[in-house]
Amino acid sequence: METYKNSYTKDEDRLLWELHEIRHRLQKKRTGKSLEEINREAFERYYSWQKKRQYRQA
Repeated sequence: METYKNSYTKDEDRLLWELHEIRHRLQKKRTGKSLEEINREAFERYYSWQKKRQYRQA
């Protein structure tokens, strides 16, 4: 996968800049983790969110 230099600044496109910052934070959290660990944590978060959502709709 190629790495692209950001062609925008925070002032030019705030949404893209925020996405860039989110990706950067996620990458820091994932450093040193295996794919299995990353996927397990993602499933745990998804199922937790899903339970909360179902509880609110009931």
